Amino acid sequence: MALFAASVPIYAQSPVDSIPKTTTTPEEEEEEEDYEKYANLTSADGKKEKAFCSSKIPKQTPNRLISVGYDIFAPFKMESDMGDSLGVLSSQANLSHGLRLEASFPIVSTNKVVFTLGGSYIEQRYAWKSSENEESNPMYQTLNNGSIRNLALVATLFKPLNEKNFILAQGLAEYAGDWSITRWQPARYIKTSATVIFGFKPHDRRMWGIGLTRTYRAGEINYLPVFFYNYTSRSQKWGLEMLLPARADYRRNFDKGLGILRVGLELEGASYRLNDRNRYFRNHYNSDGNTANTTKLELRRSDIRLRAMWDFPVKDFYWLSLSLGYRMVYRYNVDNIGEVYRGFGIVDDAPYLLENGIGGTPFISVVFSFVSP
Repeated sequence: MALFAASVPIYAQSPVDSIPKTTTTPEEEEEEEDYEKYANLTSADGKKEKAFCSSKIPKQTPNRLISVGYDIFAPFKMESDMGDSLGVLSSQANLSHGLRLEASFPIVSTNKVVFTLGGSYIEQRYAWKSSENEESNPMYQTLNNGSIRNLALVATLFKPLNEKNFILAQGLAEYAGDWSITRWQPARYIKTSATVIFGFKPHDRRMWGIGLTRTYRAGEINYLPVFFYNYTSRSQKWGLEMLLPARADYRRNFDKGLGILRVGLELEGASYRLNDRNRYFRNHYNSDGNTANTTKLELRRSDIRLRAMWDFPVKDFYWLSLSLGYRMVYRYNVDNIGEVYRGFGIVDDAPYLLENGIGGTPFISVVFSFVSP
C-alpha cells in the first residue's frame, strides 16, 4: 500500500564547508540580508529576472520524507452517558497504542512553485479491563473488539508571488473509521478538508500568514481562521513553528549533531465512520421501543496533546524523534445524524447519540524517519 504525508517541503541544514572566512565584527554578523541588491539581477540575454521567496527558513525542523512511528498511552478511564435508563457507565482502559506511517514526496520543486503529495496511516488500538457493564455499553464493545484507523491523502502547494509574498494551500482526503484490511467501508465516507493561507516573508528568518480552513481536527466539521508563523532568531539557536489552531512549538537548535528540541501542543482529530458490523449500537438503541438512527454513526474524536519532542540525527539523513507528553481528550462523542455543522454548538446544538468523557493520560511516541537533505 502506498502511503503518503504532506507538508510544505522543509530541508535539513547542510554542514558548513571548510572554507576560510574573513574576520567580521558582531555587528556585521547580525546585519540583515539586503534583498534589494538582488532586485536588478539580469540573465545572460539581458532580461531582468523576477525574485521569489523560498518555502523555508534557516534551522527549521527537517521535513520527514518517510517515517515509521508508534504511540503508547498510559491507562485512562472512559465514562459513557447512557441516559436515564443506565446513567453513566465507567470503563477502564489498561493501554492504548497504535502504529503511525507517514511519507512525503515533492512532485514539483522550483523557485516558482513547490507541490508536494503525501499522506499517512494512523491506527489506534485499545486494551480494556473486564467490566461488569461491558454488555450495556456499545462504545466499550466497539473499541474492545476492533481498532479505529485513518488513511489520508494530502496535497500541498506553495506558490511564491514575489520575494515577499506567497500563497500556501493544502487539500486533505481522509478515509477514517472502524474498517480493516479485510472489511472496508464505502468510499462515500471519505471526508475532505482544505486550507488556504496568504503569507508574508519580510526576511529570510521569518514567514507568517493568515487564512481559512475547513477541518475535522476538532472531531467534526468546522470552518476556522488560521495563523501561520515560522521564525528563527538571529543567533539561530531558537525559533517558533506555528500553524494555529493545529499546532504551536518553541524550537531550540543544538550544535554538534544534538538535533532539535521542540516544546508545544498539537490538536489532532478526525471523524470516524462506525459501521457497527457487530450490531452493538443497533441492538442497544433499537430495543424497548427506541428508534434511534444507527445507520449514520460517526465517532467525533479530538485530542489536545501537550508534548516535548527531541529530534536528532542517527546517521546522515536518518533521524529519530522521541516525544513525551500529556493527552487531553477534547471530544469523543458518537453522532447519529451524519454530517452536521454545529459551529461548536452555536450554529446547531443537536444532541449526540452517546457522549463519552475520557480522562487525560501521559503518552510517549517514537518515530524513525528519513529526512530531506
